[in-house]
Amino acid sequence: MGYRDPVESADVVVIGAGIFGASIAFQLARRGAGRVVLIDERGPAGGMSGRTFNQVRRHYSNELTIRLANRGFEVLDHWADEVGVGDPGYVRFGYLLLVPEEAVEACKGNIALGTRCGVDTRFLEPGEIPDVEPLVNLDGVAGAAFEPDGGVIDVHKMILSWVVAGIGHGLVTRFGAAVAAVEAEGDGVTGVRLRGGDVVRTPVVVNAAGLWGRDLVAPLGVALPIAFFRLHMAYLRQRVGQLQLRVAVTDTAGGLVMRPDQGPLALAVAYEKDQAPRDRPSDDAGVAPGYERFLRETLRRRVPAYADATWERAVSGLYDVTPDWHPILGWAPGVEGLYLALGWSGHGLKLAPAVGEVVAQEVLNETPSIDISPLRLQRFQEGRLMHLAYGPGARA
Repeated sequence: MGYRDPVESADVVVIGAGIFGASIAFQLARRGAGRVVLIDERGPAGGMSGRTFNQVRRHYSNELTIRLANRGFEVLDHWADEVGVGDPGYVRFGYLLLVPEEAVEACKGNIALGTRCGVDTRFLEPGEIPDVEPLVNLDGVAGAAFEPDGGVIDVHKMILSWVVAGIGHGLVTRFGAAVAAVEAEGDGVTGVRLRGGDVVRTPVVVNAAGLWGRDLVAPLGVALPIAFFRLHMAYLRQRVGQLQLRVAVTDTAGGLVMRPDQGPLALAVAYEKDQAPRDRPSDDAGVAPGYERFLRETLRRRVPAYADATWERAVSGLYDVTPDWHPILGWAPGVEGLYLALGWSGHGLKLAPAVGEVVAQEVLNETPSIDISPLRLQRFQEGRLMHLAYGPGARA
């Protein structure tokens, strides 16, 4: 067996081959960032990105996130030109956000903001909602936001497309390799050390490691205010002869998120109120006892036609959540060469195409096409938290 040098070099290392790491690595490679190495212990979509709800929409409380989502939809619509490999699996069927009386003004405000930013969206009075989705029980519903372009993507297709396209631009992948530490000397990054002893020397590390990203940089003195919330997604099979869901439905008051899936299947999530956050990440995929009963009770109140649907299976995962339920994007203060792309708080998926672009632009010292400075880590110390129209939660 020939000698293999345990030390290699890169111009940029991206940690994490989920939806954000793959997007960032692809954009860096296509923009000529030099030798870009994408590292993930499991491989593409091996973490929480592989357990996503797959929903895309543009209903947001801040112009910045709407602009990122708008760019994301542009990429979905022109994937062949933007990426050139594969397909995002984008399917339109509409996004319906139900609100109680106390949230009507916030909802209308978000709709007005979205409209100014070019989003096709409108407010529905209760009497108009059955024309969009007749299966919704309107008790306690005072109106809804509707986006006809809302729908789903296939996160596995997107990630694999970015990886393959990136390889075509020279991207180097190290799948099955776990990062043990980000190494630094003085005030700057010097590389990453892999479990087993190999080292990749680099002046720039993009930390897109998802759940594990917070603890990975803690030894460097970078404290990230990220906590973890458990959620469970259930695949339900509608009974023969029963009406099926038409659009994606989010009930802000009842804590239900639901959307059509393939054939007679629908995917549903019931959010537990007052869930205590976890301080440590976990890869436990088990579903909490009693969750099926809790979900069926939630469905009976809002989409009763699915309350007795067949339970096919459930998927469990974690949200990595910041105090304002918005991501951390930007250079880590005090550690030159360390870029943070973490804390997606359960709604980052539709932002991923644009995030890949702006992060690559910042890493290459270019002026970003969208100003993401409000998402810097420093905002938490400075008291400049992002606005949440509906209060804390993934409906940001």
